[in-house]
Amino acid sequence: MRRRTLEPARAAEHEALRHVALAASHEARPVPRPLFDPRSGWFRRLERATSLFLSRHVYARMPGSSWIYDRLLEGGLTVADAEIVLPALAPVFDRTTLLFVSDVHAGPFVSASAVRAVFARLRTLAADVVIHGGDLATSGIDECAPHAEAIAGLKGPLGAFAVFGNHDHYTRDLAGLHALYGRCGVRVLDNDAVALERGGARLALAGIDDWNIGRPRLDEALARAHAVAPGAPVVLVSHNPDAFFEAARRGVALVLAGHTHGGQVRVPGRPVLVRMSRYRLDEGRYSASGAELIVSRGIGVSGLPVRLFCPPEALFVTLRSGKVP
Repeated sequence: MRRRTLEPARAAEHEALRHVALAASHEARPVPRPLFDPRSGWFRRLERATSLFLSRHVYARMPGSSWIYDRLLEGGLTVADAEIVLPALAPVFDRTTLLFVSDVHAGPFVSASAVRAVFARLRTLAADVVIHGGDLATSGIDECAPHAEAIAGLKGPLGAFAVFGNHDHYTRDLAGLHALYGRCGVRVLDNDAVALERGGARLALAGIDDWNIGRPRLDEALARAHAVAPGAPVVLVSHNPDAFFEAARRGVALVLAGHTHGGQVRVPGRPVLVRMSRYRLDEGRYSASGAELIVSRGIGVSGLPVRLFCPPEALFVTLRSGKVP
């Protein structure tokens, strides 16, 4: 499929986006690290409690707390491009594009005007499918309502979809968040799947609840995917990349994830300081058992209103049905 021609003004905005091609995938291994276990690891539990306390009781009461990150987001947003070959993909879906936007973390660190401006720029990419990868919220449902206009404006001809992340669960109001997405024309894939249709062919898009804090039912989501698109490849959306190995064992072709922020604060040439993945699935492309995973650094921040050597990122994925020239 050919990319739609953009209007001159929108084309200029499109060109202003900074694109970076993701490096080739490297093999991932399911070797967990006990310290970073999200349920029993003391470090992760302490980090989570501290982040939520600061967001709810400190930063939310500080005037102008979004000023720093608004500037960083507007000037530092990167679009990470990747071409993914799905051998079983119907030729009519060749060059179908997916825009993956994750970890907005609405709240004290990012203003509605900044998100609106960023989403307007991403809209110029004219993606076929828009996917919200979880953690729209930081700690409360009230943080998300100001962003409804931006969310509603970011759509694709094959639809807009979302999954829940761990911070969405911290709001204790998933029903309210589900309703917000619905008003914005976004379908939530909560252990569910949908068939994307084009020219009589189908592609399955599945989504699961957060892998650690939620109630993910991968079997249920994949059963639905195979029912609505028999024989078609499955693209799975999981906020947390640690679902990758189980999904790969079950024949999922591609997993899109966020959650990690890419480390958020990095030291060049050194490993990630604070890892959100038990399996070191920090950012970029990975492969295992014939499946591909792409982990986004995400749009927003949590804990601190800063990124260092780790700019905010949206993913722009082009699906190919055969060998890429």
